Amino acid sequence: MSMIKKQANQKGFTLIELLMVVLLLSIVVGAVFSQIERAQVRYKVEDQRTDLTQQEREFIDQFTRDLHQTGYPSVSMFAPGVAANSVAAGLLSLTANDVIMEGDVDGDGVVETVEYSYFDGSVWAGPGPNPCPCIRRSSLAKGAAGPATNFTQVQNVIGAAFFTAFDKNGNTIPLPAVDPSKVRSIQITLTTQGISNDNDSHQSIQVTMTGMARLVNN
Repeated sequence: MSMIKKQANQKGFTLIELLMVVLLLSIVVGAVFSQIERAQVRYKVEDQRTDLTQQEREFIDQFTRDLHQTGYPSVSMFAPGVAANSVAAGLLSLTANDVIMEGDVDGDGVVETVEYSYFDGSVWAGPGPNPCPCIRRSSLAKGAAGPATNFTQVQNVIGAAFFTAFDKNGNTIPLPAVDPSKVRSIQITLTTQGISNDNDSHQSIQVTMTGMARLVNN
């Protein structure tokens, strides 16, 4: 009789209590996984933004280095009769989306013709997905047979006007530049767009960077 009474007094969880515990655990676990997923999405967004920033920074740094070497070596550094291919003519032409210059940009003793140009991607022939609109840098030894095919580029650019020119007094020069020899500095502004949107703002991921350099030999 005492054994039966002892078993009757033992208590445990009811089915409703167990269901409530399962429900609470499900809510907590769901919230945790939701935050993990959100953190992963944010990481992908910031990783994409970092890639865009790095891509623009490297391209602008290259543009700055090229401008500093434009016009070097000049004709005044050689004796009369030097070959034309050995002399850099400096800035050849400048529009809002295209720059052509000459200089020993690599420091290897070879004068190169360097062009920064906009490509809208409308005649993209592949392979792979179309990475443009983009802005490209190409170079070719002065006097060599072209066209240049060795490109570095910034992909998925926004807009089609990237360059601003200034004279020796800092005044803006209308583009296209009628007399490139009067240009003393050039500003480049790039805006690129990521392939996906920011899930928080529901807007496209965009990065804008600006750089400017003087043409010391022009």
